[in-house]
Parts: sequence; structure tokens; C-alpha cells
Amino acid sequence: MSRHRDFRNLNINDELDDDALSDGGEEDMTDEQHVQMQDGLEQVRGVLGEEGVSGLSDKAIKDALWEFFFDTEKTIEWALGLFL
Repeated sequence: MSRHRDFRNLNINDELDDDALSDGGEEDMTDEQHVQMQDGLEQVRGVLGEEGVSGLSDKAIKDALWEFFFDTEKTIEWALGLFL
């Protein structure tokens, strides 16, 4: 019966804190992967343009690069597909 106290005393801001939900992201990348990520970001930005032009943040592009295993062609295809 005292479970309601757990919820009453729950601090929702602590639970929703970005760090609490983070899976580590870039911290788990090797030095080689950091280089691949930066090179991939530069290549994708070279095609799509900066954020003000493309409307895509660096984080969105980096997430796509990670999902596509640093394949810049697939990342560019994904990004262009967003505009169709």
C-alpha cells in the first residue's frame, strides 16, 4: 500500500534528465570512429550544406551516420528523402 509514496516522492525532473537516459553515445566510440564520424559529417555537409540551408542539425546527421555505419551515401539518401 505504500507504493503511492514512491510516486509521490518521485522527482520527475531527475527521471527525465537527459544524462539519466543517455546510453553514452559518442563516449563509446573509438578514436577511429570519431575520425570516421567527423569525415562523414564533413562529406554530408558538403552535399547538403550547413544547418541553415539543409535544416538538419549536426546531431541528426551524426545519428544517421551511426545508424548507417558511417556510409555517407546512405546518409545523404536518407537526408534527401526527408525533403520529398
